[in-house]
Amino acid sequence: MSIHRIAVVGCGAIARDFHIPNIMANPRIELALTCDVDSSAAKECARQFKAGRASADWHEVVEDPDIDLILLTTHTNLRGELILPALKAGKPVYVEKPLANSLTEMLEIVGAVRETKVPVCVGHNRRSSPGILDLKRLLKKAVQGEGGWLPSVDRSHAGTREKLPEEQQIQILMRVNDDVRSWKDWIYHDREGILFAEMVHFIDVALWLNPTAPVRVFAEGSARGNFSLLIRFQDGSLTTIQHTLCGHFDYPKELIEISANYVTLTLDHHVELRQRGLIDEPFRITYPFMQQAGEDRLEGIEGFHQAVTRTFEEAQKKGTQPAFITPDKGHAAHLDRFLDCIEGKGENPCDVVAAVVVTRIALKLLESVRLGLPLPIGPEDWHIPDV
Repeated sequence: MSIHRIAVVGCGAIARDFHIPNIMANPRIELALTCDVDSSAAKECARQFKAGRASADWHEVVEDPDIDLILLTTHTNLRGELILPALKAGKPVYVEKPLANSLTEMLEIVGAVRETKVPVCVGHNRRSSPGILDLKRLLKKAVQGEGGWLPSVDRSHAGTREKLPEEQQIQILMRVNDDVRSWKDWIYHDREGILFAEMVHFIDVALWLNPTAPVRVFAEGSARGNFSLLIRFQDGSLTTIQHTLCGHFDYPKELIEISANYVTLTLDHHVELRQRGLIDEPFRITYPFMQQAGEDRLEGIEGFHQAVTRTFEEAQKKGTQPAFITPDKGHAAHLDRFLDCIEGKGENPCDVVAAVVVTRIALKLLESVRLGLPLPIGPEDWHIPDV
């Protein structure tokens, strides 16, 4: 088994709470170095997770011959500046989303990947969520199938009525509940706000699930939060992404509902997938979520709510902050799949070309919310020629 010596650049919450614990739990990875512009943060992170050493200069990471792989979790102010020399040094990079906030910078990264043949994986980790993977599988089955199980009220006359064109489209609704208090203060002065920084996850899922290209987008609300995004596709399919920042953080964040070919699919916070219409599939599939040590493992949305309620009751008794219960959104699997890609054993779970398309659509939506107008999407937005 190959051991990948990894350096983590950026020792913020996403690194400490997700990526580094996943690294420590993965026998294929050795945490060799932690790096942050704040040297005390880098040293504390190294001490906490027993990294080989710490640094406040990312140039050392790129130049270090003992580093095989870089995980970049900084804000988008550091992307191409590190990625380009890393690729020239032969070091693969796993970079948090968004890939970059400039089209020029993104295309420079694409060019460097193609020139060096060194892979970059973008952290659109929901592509590796067990629930999302099953959702995609069931959607494909629904679209390619003969239609769902006939309902109790059948207005198609047992399938003899001619199908409307609209009945052959895919309708997707995503609800994202993300309490603004969980965000860093940068959202108050960053012009892109949450619409760009976080919605790329859901735009990516929408593009990944729809088989045709997007043709138009429209956004309404504030880029900082409380907005609705609409994406129309070539075949008339629609995806609506509704974001709220004024809900409670411990209520489930993500709900995805899909209608296609008389089948309804619902993924509830990555812990429960329900379907109606596919005869040979179970109504409900449940997935585990992170638990406190010593607790019985509960699954499904009811188990999630019970676990949250229990942590709040315990916190109230102790006068402490409630423990955070989180589902498996694919962080660990996404990184592990990238290791397979590096070793030539599998595909890149999210390469830079896919991430550039997502970011371009996100920037169009950002422009739409500022103008208050729908905007067209053309091949120049979703197609990147291999030249």
